[in-house]
Amino acid sequence: MVSPKYVIDPKKGGEKAGDRTDPFRWMIDGFSTIANRGAEAYYSGTFTACGFTWELLLESVLEEDGEKYVGLYLSHDNAASKNSVIKAIYKLFIYDQLHAEHIQKEGEDYFHSESLDGFCCKVALNKFNNSKSGLLVNDCCIFGAEVLEAYACKLDKEGISKFWSLNKDVTPRIYTWVIKNVSKSKVELKSEVFASGGYNWSISLYPNLDTYKDSVAVFLRMDYSTVLASKASVYVDFSLCLLDQLNAKNLKFSLKYLFSSENYSWGFPKFLSWKEVQDPSRGFLLNDTCIVEASIVVLGVDTIA
Repeated sequence: MVSPKYVIDPKKGGEKAGDRTDPFRWMIDGFSTIANRGAEAYYSGTFTACGFTWELLLESVLEEDGEKYVGLYLSHDNAASKNSVIKAIYKLFIYDQLHAEHIQKEGEDYFHSESLDGFCCKVALNKFNNSKSGLLVNDCCIFGAEVLEAYACKLDKEGISKFWSLNKDVTPRIYTWVIKNVSKSKVELKSEVFASGGYNWSISLYPNLDTYKDSVAVFLRMDYSTVLASKASVYVDFSLCLLDQLNAKNLKFSLKYLFSSENYSWGFPKFLSWKEVQDPSRGFLLNDTCIVEASIVVLGVDTIA
């Protein structure tokens, strides 16, 4: 995936660090007190480097893929320069007090209102707690950061190939479809057209037809008469639910999908076996009637430039 391209904004601040800039160091005496509280985040005091205000963020128990770590981040203090994008090149340290060494990670990140914390410098929790590692001595540990360069940036729109326009209103639209004489049908069943997120939709159900034999298939379809640019796709978070009319043990499947003029239908070809649908104890087919409920949230539009 190609990252967005930013260029330095000359109207706003930023600079390289001076030759004698000292790293910011953060000592925690009594680390066990916070570690015993579980996976919580703790912030250092703020410090200034390269014209911007920063702080360190510590996760005392960071869990990834079943493993536990101590995780350290650099965090940009957004209150100091709201609505800015800051590019920073920096280092993070976890100090080894016994051997005068440190665990270090260096790289660059873009900081903005939706992403205030950069990359993570982490160490396995069992290593951190090991007295021989020197990272935790007499329940005391030291973390650090050095900001080498930081500049305010603005988005360079040249060369952008795709645009995401995201909706702020993500309230789901719920549509309920009552389907009668389901077992007697020999054709695809279609709901009426309904609106959600500025687009028209319908639901299709295939009850044990040759196309999806021995199953009930359910699909959400964008109405292809909807006006949609040829290079645009609508990003949708939706779920389809078959209601259990006896026990309220409904069956629901959810996913996110990009609908377009070429890919206007998506769903579940094996939503449930026809045998299970017909099971009278399940409540999915009562008096030969099924009820399907759709929940739709239009997250935004993806457009190719």
